[in-house]
Amino acid sequence: MDEAGEPVVSLRGVSKTFHFLGENLRGLVDVDLDIYPGETLGLVGESGSGKTTLARVLLGLTAPDPGSAVDLEGVAVAGDARNRTREQAKSLQIVFQNPDSALNRRHSIRRLIGRSLQRLAGLSGDALQARLHELITSVRMEDRHLSLRPTQLSGGLKQRVAIARAFAGEPQVVVCDEPTSALDVSVQAAILNLLVDLQTREGVTYLFISHDLGVVRYLSDRIAVLYLGRIMELGTAETVFAGPHHPYTEALLSAVPSIDGTHRERIRLDGEIPSAANPPPGCVFHTRCPRKLGDICESTEPPLVEASEAHLMRCHIPLEELRRLQAVEDTSRTPA
Repeated sequence: MDEAGEPVVSLRGVSKTFHFLGENLRGLVDVDLDIYPGETLGLVGESGSGKTTLARVLLGLTAPDPGSAVDLEGVAVAGDARNRTREQAKSLQIVFQNPDSALNRRHSIRRLIGRSLQRLAGLSGDALQARLHELITSVRMEDRHLSLRPTQLSGGLKQRVAIARAFAGEPQVVVCDEPTSALDVSVQAAILNLLVDLQTREGVTYLFISHDLGVVRYLSDRIAVLYLGRIMELGTAETVFAGPHHPYTEALLSAVPSIDGTHRERIRLDGEIPSAANPPPGCVFHTRCPRKLGDICESTEPPLVEASEAHLMRCHIPLEELRRLQAVEDTSRTPA
């Protein structure tokens, strides 16, 4: 990862409003985000926080609101993928959550990957067949699998096919949208290790979306925490996990099992995420925040400010107070 260099992807003021049954649902609100070459940026948050909407806007599958800007290597890309160039399309690819819905069950694996090679890489004939062999081998499958259909493969093998197809055009950025959540636990680790190996070999950048912070910590260089379409915290995996945390991040982290046996008290948030059609005033998290300060949280939306070097947080609670609270909690967890 070269965070000191230029980002491969930049989002500036990205918002997305859905119009549904006479209501305006704000899926994303003024999101600013840079993703750097070769890094894995983890994107976490509860269901409904805006993770998949952000990914779809990046890929051009969902058009953002006017005034939003999505840049690829400093060049603005169209909000609709159909209006992007082939080079832009091949640079941004996705591995979907469920390979059953992503792969046409009537087509062979050869055709599924081959069509992407024709469309994105312009290959045909012997060159296409040679690249098919390279791709299927790169995801640790065999040439014999090319003649099969998705229905003849296990869930893990189907996801490997989806990964091979995503890499067909030698992309710069691959969005991994919960790529292991539909798989058996026994094969999840193998898919994650495959993604790590491919990144090492190809130098690709990942936007890795997950609700599993344990997985995100294993894979990610940096982590962005979304809540109701807003970035609440952004930093390196080390700083986000070390704290002090945004109260929402802290609640998410409390659900991650400790690998060192340290007891972590589970923080349970009251209620559901508020409606995107009628978000609360002030800090959108104040209705569930266990550390709400009072009037300022209820009336004034906090900006995203630097909590420490390369660590941003959207919270009214002073950093010193968060440090003090964390120290108290760390002391309470220390065995007598």
